[in-house]
Amino acid sequence: MLRRLLVLVCLAGLAFAKTPRPLANVAIHNPDLTSIDLKKFRGKAMVLVIFSTSCADCVAVVQLMDKIQKEYGPQGLQVVGAAGDDNAKFMLGAFIMRYRPLFPIGFVSKDEIMKLADVSKDSRPVAPIVIFIDRWGVVREQFQGNHPIFHDAEKSLKALALAMLRVVQLPPEALKAAPKASQPQP
Repeated sequence: MLRRLLVLVCLAGLAFAKTPRPLANVAIHNPDLTSIDLKKFRGKAMVLVIFSTSCADCVAVVQLMDKIQKEYGPQGLQVVGAAGDDNAKFMLGAFIMRYRPLFPIGFVSKDEIMKLADVSKDSRPVAPIVIFIDRWGVVREQFQGNHPIFHDAEKSLKALALAMLRVVQLPPEALKAAPKASQPQP
């Protein structure tokens, strides 16, 4: 099982966005005009899920991330969700009331999705997009909805969440000197 997972992780790195890379500086918006600053989670392993509120597979991944947050949150993992629908600002309240996630959820624009997922503007990413970010704000792995990892998402995504937690916890003063991925050139 572990060998298969490692093969999938390696293939994903070749097939989609560049990793490692720094997480794009994009805030997740809330319908109440506040925002979720992803930098405030620096020091925790993080899973960012970009999803569509009307996609059954996306809802299943959001519900799975809820279980992962409940199980691994106390150990230092933070899940954050971002709806990418065109009208997510208006649909998000009902979505949150229905599914009651244990992690913060907001919304992002199409341009912000492209920045977060590190995809070109002419491509069309498939939701959900699950991005694994280490304690230093570096994207380590990323998968989009048509990837084979989603065939057994519960086992695969839980294994990756656990792997992210195994990154050595540093004291806060060491985070300032933590390694950074090189910035992409425009």
